[in-house]
Amino acid sequence: MTAAENLAIFKRFLRELGRGNYDVINEVCSPEFVFRSPNFPGWPRGFEGARRIAQAGSTLIGNAEHTIDDLFATEDRVVMRMTIRGTFVGEPTPGFPAKGEKFAMGAVAIYRMIDGKIVDDWGIQLTSPTDAPWG
Repeated sequence: MTAAENLAIFKRFLRELGRGNYDVINEVCSPEFVFRSPNFPGWPRGFEGARRIAQAGSTLIGNAEHTIDDLFATEDRVVMRMTIRGTFVGEPTPGFPAKGEKFAMGAVAIYRMIDGKIVDDWGIQLTSPTDAPWG
């Protein structure tokens, strides 16, 4: 697949997830999907891991606002840089704010695609309180 084809598939994936259509995970993610993040070691693999990432926003972040800052593709990679703002509502998690605290999170994810399917998701997330000078 070309970079343009992978980008089109990924944009459709984001649109469908935004509509709450989690069935798209089985269409676009590989059964061998792996989320690789230093913030979340030992994340489950396959469709279960992909589904948990897609649903994590609603279980961890209240009143979330997502902004895609960059989205591009090259060869077999799609790269997304995004900003998420909201209130942390999840359980205490290393590297995240306290429950009830407002925060901003920058994230960069690099997705490797094979035959139109997401195989790997390398994610790095950085959080800060929204009252930080850069938040």
